[in-house]
Amino acid sequence: MIKKLLFFGLISNLLISQNTQKLKELGFENLSEKHIGQNYSLYYEDNIYRFPPDGLYNVLNTLDINAGVEKIKVIILNKGIPIVEMRFNRDNFIEYRNRDITIEEFLASSKIKFTNEKKVAQKIINRSYFKTDLSLRFTLDYALGDFKNSIKQRVNFQPMVNSDLSKGVNLQGYYNIPKFNELESIEPQIGILRLSNDFKLNQYGFLNINYGFFTSNRFGVTLNYLKFLYQDKLRFKFHIGSTRFGRLNKDLLLFYQPNNYLYTDFHGDLAYRINTYDVDLIYRYGSFIGGDIGYSIQVRRFKNQRFIGLFYKKTNFGKMVGFDFSVPIPIKKYNRKRPLRLKLYDNFYLPYNYHSESNIAELYYEGDNIISQMQSYFPEIIRKGLKHASKKNGSR
Repeated sequence: MIKKLLFFGLISNLLISQNTQKLKELGFENLSEKHIGQNYSLYYEDNIYRFPPDGLYNVLNTLDINAGVEKIKVIILNKGIPIVEMRFNRDNFIEYRNRDITIEEFLASSKIKFTNEKKVAQKIINRSYFKTDLSLRFTLDYALGDFKNSIKQRVNFQPMVNSDLSKGVNLQGYYNIPKFNELESIEPQIGILRLSNDFKLNQYGFLNINYGFFTSNRFGVTLNYLKFLYQDKLRFKFHIGSTRFGRLNKDLLLFYQPNNYLYTDFHGDLAYRINTYDVDLIYRYGSFIGGDIGYSIQVRRFKNQRFIGLFYKKTNFGKMVGFDFSVPIPIKKYNRKRPLRLKLYDNFYLPYNYHSESNIAELYYEGDNIISQMQSYFPEIIRKGLKHASKKNGSR
């Protein structure tokens, strides 16, 4: 009798372990799993799809769950750090896979939330570390011109390198190449080159530290802290940076002024999300890199991976109103089965200042990190994204 139980347990584990192998073949990374009694947990990182819900949809349609499992938990990682989880039971999952229930009914019986797990299982398959993305990013600078040229512009092409070195540790940089320049002359140079480390403090708290060169010719160290106060609806973010003038020119020579003053900028954001309308209301107050002190109010409306926002800024330098938007680059999926991958940057972002008295509440770009990417992992964003993916792929 004991031998039979051991035999069936072995077969059960072998069937489940096929999940990580199948997901590895699809390109998912940092794969691991735990099978304890009737509970099964799967961990994975998605560096294939631009939008996490698209990756989760494909994971759900790849999973095989045997009869010995009752409760399933799927945990999504970023840079090896557990971020969000989806829980469901086997019976509802089988009904969904057999199309006996709709995606809406399946999601109603499931639970998506920020995970309290900090560590993954010991055995990890297909690690993401030291795999490098070479991507092309571009931005647009512009200003009002004259009667002959009403709008002057400059297109910045920015070849970018991005690599995760270990859990939470990331190296990122790009080289800025200005083209079609009708504004003031600037030479090509390093835009950012920094080392970043992300930490998960608890289920609702995250920390990010950066060291290196940032935009606006800033060199130093920055810290970002994110705390969800109530689910994904109310959150607080704090930023502090200690930087001075420093840059790498086109010949990668360091321009650095040690006698230049070391400046500390800091600001806090309090954001409330209205999930029904996918709207964020954000209030920011602090001291910015220009030395001005004041606040900004922003309203952003999200739709899948797009957003458009209105903002108002006021500091002791003056006031500014305008709007900004971000749209995704059309290619939504890039396979990464080799150590080096070529791709386009995921989105294009553009702010427009309708009225400005000077550079007000100016920020510098620190690169991408877990906190800056967290919007795509909000539980409600994941839930709505799964519905959209299901309809797009012709499922119920």
